[in-house]
Amino acid sequence: MFSRLRTRRRVKKALKDVNLQIALGRASSQHNNKYLQISREIPWEEYKQQGRAIREKNIGRLPELIERFTREAEKAGARVHRASAPQDAIDTIVRIARERKARLIVKSKSMVSEEIGLNDALEKVGLQVVETDLGEWIIQLAGDRPSHITAPALHLTKEKIAEVLSRHLGRPVPADAREIVRIAREEMRKHFIQADIGVSGANFAVAESGTLVIVSNEGNVRLATTLPPVHIALVTAEKFVETLEEATLLIKTLTVASSGKKLTSYVSFITGPSSTTDIEKENVVGVHGPQEVHIVILDNGRLALADNKDFKDLLYCLKCGGCMLVCPVFQSVGGHVFGGPVYPGGIGTLLTAMTRSLRESYPTLDLCADCKRCEEFCPVGIPTGDLLLRIKEAQGPRLWERGMSALFRSKALAERGAGVLAVLQKIWQKDGYLRRLPLVWTRGKRIPVLKPRKNRPEEPAAGPKVYLFQGCLVKYFFPEVRESVVKSLAYFGYRVAVPPEQVCCGAPSQHLGDGKAVLALAKKNLESFAEEDPDVIITVCPTGHALLKNLYPRLDPRASRFTGKIQDFTAFMTSKGHLPPTKAAGKKNVYYHYPCHYLTELRLGDKPPQLLRSLGFDLAEQKEPPACCGFCGVFSVKNPQIAAHLWKNKKKDILKSRAPLVATDCPGCLFQLRSGLETEDKPVRSHHTAEIFAELLEQAGPPQKTDSRLGRDCQGKDIKENQ
Repeated sequence: MFSRLRTRRRVKKALKDVNLQIALGRASSQHNNKYLQISREIPWEEYKQQGRAIREKNIGRLPELIERFTREAEKAGARVHRASAPQDAIDTIVRIARERKARLIVKSKSMVSEEIGLNDALEKVGLQVVETDLGEWIIQLAGDRPSHITAPALHLTKEKIAEVLSRHLGRPVPADAREIVRIAREEMRKHFIQADIGVSGANFAVAESGTLVIVSNEGNVRLATTLPPVHIALVTAEKFVETLEEATLLIKTLTVASSGKKLTSYVSFITGPSSTTDIEKENVVGVHGPQEVHIVILDNGRLALADNKDFKDLLYCLKCGGCMLVCPVFQSVGGHVFGGPVYPGGIGTLLTAMTRSLRESYPTLDLCADCKRCEEFCPVGIPTGDLLLRIKEAQGPRLWERGMSALFRSKALAERGAGVLAVLQKIWQKDGYLRRLPLVWTRGKRIPVLKPRKNRPEEPAAGPKVYLFQGCLVKYFFPEVRESVVKSLAYFGYRVAVPPEQVCCGAPSQHLGDGKAVLALAKKNLESFAEEDPDVIITVCPTGHALLKNLYPRLDPRASRFTGKIQDFTAFMTSKGHLPPTKAAGKKNVYYHYPCHYLTELRLGDKPPQLLRSLGFDLAEQKEPPACCGFCGVFSVKNPQIAAHLWKNKKKDILKSRAPLVATDCPGCLFQLRSGLETEDKPVRSHHTAEIFAELLEQAGPPQKTDSRLGRDCQGKDIKENQ
């Protein structure tokens, strides 16, 4: 409880930190721009598929690969040490340093050394440790810790960095990136030359040749691993691949994801200590490079995790850090708030569970908005959001979470509660919205009122049967969306069923950690599907769609019968070529808000613009990539400050477009849009795409009789199909 309270205080502080917000904004913007550009120039999806396959193959064979690597590395002259726990690794490195009578150690960037607290341990035995990566050096001088895996000083602006260096050097340092880099180069040279030991991590370890692979940009890695007489590499157990070819493909994947480049400035392949055979072909060790190479292989829970079918995907991580820079929450509060005590971000929360304990990962579990942007971005397809939800389920719901989940689990309880609230809301209701509610997350908003209207009876039709899965927000807040979908489908000859026995999809209960409730809801909905036996199941919420299609088959084998029938309304109408006979009068400008799951899990981002343009609308320009609105279901209740921060940025982009209408395909996003945009002096209308579609149908007059199953109208003209 107290750890969660501390997290909330830190969130509030981070959101108010102007320098942090500037630094995060600059970093994420530059990274996204470079990544978007490079991903268009290369077969990125192919890279991702190949990278995933390589990790999948090798993680299942780690003990074998480590043994083979050890043999080959020792043949090449390296000395390999095994460490099951952090203290074992520390003891090994301290022993090597003492045996060599070392005084100065230079380090290249290594998050694994942060994981085991190596710097503190070395300094306690009297060794001087100097970080040589620019970001790590700045962090070391500031007495801080990394806020990002590949960009440790990401949370600091260049102005703050200049202040740190000015204090350290005792002279003014300008807030100029080029000058800061020049000073770092100048200061670091003496340390490289004087160092007794160089310590590095490794991005990969190649079993077939005993080779370490280290990727870098600055050149410090080569100096730290070449100039000192002793090189110690700290490598974790999941870094092993079988061949150089596999390592090369992963290097390309890692580089694009971490830096938006095709390749970094330096890729070092290190196989044993430096040597020469230039004199009579006799092998002599220790020329210009180190005389000794020590490789410390750290396990710290990784090998056990490789046998865990639920969480082994975590070991696929390349530590590129790109997932954080596309994460709306990380962009809002940074890695010191969102993540663990060592590794930042959502992936950092998972790594905390692996390297420390499940309990230590709990305080930041609720900070994940589950937008799936990290999963869509990940170069090796780690389902970060799903893994966090699995930990949340293992933790179990707290008392208040169990109570909230019960509202969604019980249809009768939800309907009675909605009925009571529909009466009580009259106290705060005005002009169809709730105002001045005594709740933190509603400040400055006009909240849509509950409208628990009953379903209209099904109209008989001869066409295919459509099951409309409406979801909770449509049922209780936006029945007009349901009515628009029913009207539109009926217009084209479909027989639409909205069975009263359908219940919540389970998303709220899943995010509350109530796995039992999710399973119970899934079973009820699957029973309803089986009872109705529809030709198509239409959804109007991407989150619910994703659960029905992706989660339900994992929970109940009966779901596989229906997965091929599940269709999003907008995508369905677009693919079928179903369009109103009339278009929007004139060229009206519309801002389309992309729901996160629509872009990530469903990958349907091209469908709404296609449909809206077909309806006669022009699409307003918006920020790329599209920003999250901050609703995120349960997340916005648990993290109202972050939700408000995300909405503020989204609202700014919408108003900048000057579009009088906003369209979206998610009821949750619609809730946020209507709540926030209604407070403007000149309100901006916001609608579900289905509402806009139905409005144009009304203007067109009564429908023609259509046989949707055949895809032809009564006059024999083809109805366009893209399926």
